[in-house]
Amino acid sequence: MTYSKKECIFKMTGVFLASFILMGVFLLPYFACIFGRDIPFSRTTLDIGNLLWPLAIFAVLLYEDKKEKLGIWCNPSLGVNLKTVVLSLALGVLWQLIILLLTSLFDAPNTDPREPYTLATFILHIFSFSIIGPIAEELFLRKWYISMMKRASFSKTAIVVSNALIFYVAHVGTGVWRFDTLMMAVILCLMYMRTRDVRYCVITHVTCNLLGIFSAYYFV
Repeated sequence: MTYSKKECIFKMTGVFLASFILMGVFLLPYFACIFGRDIPFSRTTLDIGNLLWPLAIFAVLLYEDKKEKLGIWCNPSLGVNLKTVVLSLALGVLWQLIILLLTSLFDAPNTDPREPYTLATFILHIFSFSIIGPIAEELFLRKWYISMMKRASFSKTAIVVSNALIFYVAHVGTGVWRFDTLMMAVILCLMYMRTRDVRYCVITHVTCNLLGIFSAYYFV
């Protein structure tokens, strides 16, 4: 299945709008209930919210996969390349180091509530921030996005630049000019386009966010 560039942009815009609307459907009632009942804001409150927005992404991707037959949930093979896995892990570490550097340079405040962890809240925090979120973002902004753009025969430069800008915009408002997202989005796009396996992108993203849990709590 192929599209003209105009058709592709129109279709993708509709998917983005549907995603934002669904996020509101999932998130607004939850936070309205929390603040309406005057429940103190906490890490657990935020983590539960962080579990809700990926549901919107997955719902949209399920529909898109059935409609467009993009093979979003499939990988070319079950095996992985060990060198690429190591590279993905190293990129995740580098990503978090860059975030720490930017945080230090811009003297950004720590926005992570520092109440003590229990085992349950620790597992919830890891799952919401470091697993389900990165998986949703990589499937949506790497695999789905690149697959759709390729169907309309956009150039590699157009795909990478537009994807990096969208990824950057999605991460503004965190107290830091997130230049890391521009750089890493470029790298992750190229990685996916070369390997055709989104799992490597997920490994990088998960590694960065896992390290981010500890760096935000202890160092920022």
